[in-house]
Order: sequence, then structure tokens, then C-alpha cells
Amino acid sequence: MAQTGETSRACFAIATAMVSVSFASIFIEWSESPPFVIAAYRLAFACALLLPFLLWTGGLAKIRAFDKREVLLVIVSGVALTVHFELWIVSLGLTLVSTSVILVTSHPIFVASIQHFLLKERVKRTAAVGIVIAFCGVAIIAVTDWDEGEQTLLGDALAFLGGICAGVYFLSGRLARQSLDVVPYAFSVYGLSTILLFLSAAVAGNTLVVVDGRELVLFIALALVPTIFGHTMFNYALKKLPAHIISTSVLGEPVGASILAYLLLPGEVPGAWIIVGGSFVVLGLYLVMALGYKEAKEPVAEPST
Repeated sequence: MAQTGETSRACFAIATAMVSVSFASIFIEWSESPPFVIAAYRLAFACALLLPFLLWTGGLAKIRAFDKREVLLVIVSGVALTVHFELWIVSLGLTLVSTSVILVTSHPIFVASIQHFLLKERVKRTAAVGIVIAFCGVAIIAVTDWDEGEQTLLGDALAFLGGICAGVYFLSGRLARQSLDVVPYAFSVYGLSTILLFLSAAVAGNTLVVVDGRELVLFIALALVPTIFGHTMFNYALKKLPAHIISTSVLGEPVGASILAYLLLPGEVPGAWIIVGGSFVVLGLYLVMALGYKEAKEPVAEPST
């Protein structure tokens, strides 16, 4: 009975996260700050919002008690999240929001492959068909954007690579969350990523101190909505549900973000072929992660030592 309640809470967390992450691209498009600065402040404010909960629950002591394996998983998650944000936020300035979000959420393909070959979780034939369909959708989007110029294609490529990093982030998080509480884990990952993003911004020559009130409000919105109620809710659910389920749930983001972009951003009207390609991606990933894993075992295999 308790297990059912925990699963229900995890499903509610996923639903909350799907809605919340859809706002990320909108807030980013509204911001006038450089990409690395946006991501750095987003996670810095997220850490600030989590800090009271960390102190209240004795999370600092739990962080100090991380063993070597847990520290390694936090580092992998933090680096993957950093590169994911860097690639994706840059891509938003080069291609349509709808295209970028569709491509950056293609990571269930890679999660499925890694789970099959490294975690030894069987991939059904349905999943293999779904992978082919999803990649056909990615190809349709890429071909559609071919005539839009090198800049748009670069944006597509960056979003796609950002999706790979997101897959690594979810897989390492799934392993870490088997032994780590959500607040210490999320605070550690966000904190590491904040440091790396500020370093990236400094190397890029960006001004690190932002005092504009409008920008700070957008950074706080990014920290609260798509990060605390988005990423952190996904991280919460990772303890109870396999990474492929969490990864699949992110497919709600392209739909939500595209609708919000159409309503709130001028000129963000996806073409017919982008809609077709996106539909292929969503259909393929649904087959991979829902039907393709229907009979798979949920426990996570530990990495061999």
C-alpha cells in the first residue's frame, strides 16, 4: 500500500515537472543575457531556494557522508547538466523554439540504448521500431531546416547534442537516487553546475554581475518553475521510477513549449514539416519508452566494478 502511495506521488511529481519545464524556453527567449549567464543564475537561484530545505533536513551532513561512488555520480550528473544547458540555450538563439525543444528531448533514444547495452535491460522489438521512427523524425526536421542556412542547422545540432547530455544526466541521476535523498543530491548537482557555468561565462568574456531587475526576475522564474518544480521533481521521481520513464515524460515539453511559444513569442510558428517531424519523434519515443519497455524489469543494474 505504501509502495502504491509512493508511486502515485512520483507520478504526480512527473506531471508537475512536465508542465513546469515547458516554460523554460519562454523565459530564456525573454531574457537578454548571454546563454551561459542565464544558465548560471538559473541554477544559482535554484540552490538558494533549496538551501533552507537542505539545512532543515540535515542535508549538509548527508552531503559530507557521500561515498566515492556517490560523489562520482554527482559529478557526472553536474557536468552533463552543465553541458546540456550550454548547448540547448545557445541553440534557442539559432533555431525555432519548437525545433530546439523537440531535438533536445530526443534523449530517450540514448537512454534506451544505454539501458540495453550497459544496464542489461532488454529492449523489445517495439522499441527498436520506435527508435527508427524517432530518428526519421529528427531527419525530417534537419532536412526541413537545410534551406534555412548554416546557423539554423547549427542550432539543431546543438539541441540534439544537448539531448544526449540530458540522457546522461537522467541515467546517472537514477543510479545516484537509489541511495541519495533528493534535496542533497539536487543541491550538489545544481551547485557544481553553477560553478562550471560561471566559469564558462567568464571564459566566454561575459559580464558575470547582473543588476537589471527584469533579468533577475526572469532568472528567479527559471529557478523556481522549470528547475525546482521541473528538474527537482524529475529527480524526486527517479528514486521510484526507472530512468526511461522519466526520460519519456520529458516528451511533454515539446508540446507545451511549442504551444506557449506560439502564444507568447512573435514569429514562432512551426512549419508543417516540423510538425510532421516532431510527431514522428514523439510517436517513436512513445513506442521506445512505453510499449518497448512494458515487460522490462524496473530495478537498476549496478555498474560492474
